[in-house]
Amino acid sequence: MPSISSLPQVVRNAARLQQVVGVLTKYGLAPWLHQVPLDWLQQHFKTSQGDAIAHLSWPERIRAAMAELGPTFIKLGQILSTRSDIVGPELAEELSRLQSNTPPDDPKAVRALVEAELKRPIAELFSTFDDTPVASGSIGQVHRATLNDGTAVAVKVQHSGIEEKIRSDLEIAMELARLVETHSTEAALYRPTATISELKRALLTELDFCSELRSCQSFAHNFRNDSSVRFPDVHPELSTRRVLTMSYLNGTPFSDRAALTEAGCNLQKLSEQGARVFLEMIFRDGF
Repeated sequence: MPSISSLPQVVRNAARLQQVVGVLTKYGLAPWLHQVPLDWLQQHFKTSQGDAIAHLSWPERIRAAMAELGPTFIKLGQILSTRSDIVGPELAEELSRLQSNTPPDDPKAVRALVEAELKRPIAELFSTFDDTPVASGSIGQVHRATLNDGTAVAVKVQHSGIEEKIRSDLEIAMELARLVETHSTEAALYRPTATISELKRALLTELDFCSELRSCQSFAHNFRNDSSVRFPDVHPELSTRRVLTMSYLNGTPFSDRAALTEAGCNLQKLSEQGARVFLEMIFRDGF
């Protein structure tokens, strides 16, 4: 085996180095790694986008690691991005950049899942069903479709096998949290196991589309007399815990200020209206 000082000369494949070092470290077979200058090692490690890890800040490394670990950790990061009280404002802002960009499932698999869940052929359920998804997130993907009466709808379909993967990842995350809490007095102050437990409840709830359907119904009922806000109409007869059918609404994200301004929106009034609706949800409805 080459000496530590000669390692830079034998490095030919950075990805292989990352794999070997990772496996050796995982199995506790590389106690000599502490002799290697960390800065040198990190020069040979890159993110999944090809960025050198050594050049990333600590929050950027956490965000990149979560992105590389896949849907479960991306979703956990997205949830944590709303909890600056737990992770701090700098990390929360960095985690808000997490985007799932999950590859869509094969159209045949999507159609098979929809038909299995709704117990009827797609041709009977919808007059049109676009096999190309509008978007694909960490848990599911959304397809445009048309009901037999001509109503345009969005059909959200859960990714195949995602529930099993998420449950497995959550078990790993919980074990890591326990280890951190046991072996780091400083980290224990942040109550990692309690945090992961809270995130686990939120994420498992998202796996049940029936919960989302009931939420849409509750919001629509609570704001039934407010014409300034609209929630999608849901179709329970075309929905299950893995398929959710709702009215298709076109819109512009709040984050796209340029498009909102170009469309003639008054950003001041829009922000005031958004804040009012949010506060009414909390203090008037408790939901």
